[in-house]
Amino acid sequence: MVKQPIKKFRKNNSSGKHQTNWLWGQQSVLETLQAGRWRVYELFVSVEMMAQHTNLLKSKQKGGSELEVVSNAKLEELSQTADHQGIVARVSKYPYETMESLESRLRTRFATTNAGTPLPLVVLVDRVQDTFQFASILRSCECAGAFAVVIGEYCQAQVTTQVARASMGVVNNLDIVQTVTLVQAASQLKAIGLTMVAFDSKSELDLAHSLLNSACALMIGSDAFGLDPALAEFCDCRVRLPIHGKSNTLPSAVAAGIMLYEIRRQQGG
Repeated sequence: MVKQPIKKFRKNNSSGKHQTNWLWGQQSVLETLQAGRWRVYELFVSVEMMAQHTNLLKSKQKGGSELEVVSNAKLEELSQTADHQGIVARVSKYPYETMESLESRLRTRFATTNAGTPLPLVVLVDRVQDTFQFASILRSCECAGAFAVVIGEYCQAQVTTQVARASMGVVNNLDIVQTVTLVQAASQLKAIGLTMVAFDSKSELDLAHSLLNSACALMIGSDAFGLDPALAEFCDCRVRLPIHGKSNTLPSAVAAGIMLYEIRRQQGG
């Protein structure tokens, strides 16, 4: 019996530059179009995709995005993958929020007393360079209703089209701040009145015995570097998660999800 060759879904791309401009996949692109946050310069779609989402695609064309119905071969050429799902978009750089805007929104939120509105929960992500870990953290943040995510400019994965795909498009529904220094951002958030919480595997305080029922800023370090000591200086509370196996800590993305939901539970959300 002659073995059939295994189909490769991604072609080699040594430069890596292609990842920064092109977004593909039905959920990722459609969420980007519906959110209207990320500028879309060009849209390339299959006949089937055009038939399924005519109104949305035509509205984006009227808004200034170039729209073209093309063959699957062309879509594969543009995306450099056979897994394009019938739609490819050329987009701008991700539009980050500023710390000034975040501070303004937080002060407005603190001045408003609406029953049933979740307390602010901001997440600072420190030097997480793995794009899939970063995307996983963002998914947990969005699911937990985080008020905002703050990242640094250096030694940190940024929001790219690859992160957008890995996060299933949640980057369109999150307010993500990029700042020169997380230390300054932590100082500003603490001054506003947020309780600064850090996941720390070496802490003596177990998550089950923590008190996290106020407006919080959760700081998550990377698996490789942990939390920057200068950032940790702002901590009001360092919490560990119990480990029952032989490993000494959980991956940052997993720890972030557990911490986020425990904070939300204690906040009454």
